[in-house]
Amino acid sequence: VSQNKDGSYTGFIKVQLKLVRPVSVPATKRVPSLQAGRPGPRAQGVKRRTSFYLPKGTVKHLHILSHTRASEVIDALLRKFTVVDNPRKFALFERSEKDEQ
Repeated sequence: VSQNKDGSYTGFIKVQLKLVRPVSVPATKRVPSLQAGRPGPRAQGVKRRTSFYLPKGTVKHLHILSHTRASEVIDALLRKFTVVDNPRKFALFERSEKDEQ
């Protein structure tokens, strides 16, 4: 993180994820309708999603500015993992380390 002359800062932060619940992502394929022979709104397929646990200790680096809000950090993380869960289900906690410990 570097500080600018005006007092603002910019740089990268390391976010370590410790999720206790599974996250949901869009399914890779659409499941065809049971009535595939009949055209209609269901013929386009059913939207599905997959839920899984992220491995403990998953780390992502994010670029931030001095005015970046916690909600923006959460939104950026969810976009990076294509998570479709509500961002309000997540929280950030600060942990400082000294000398890379």
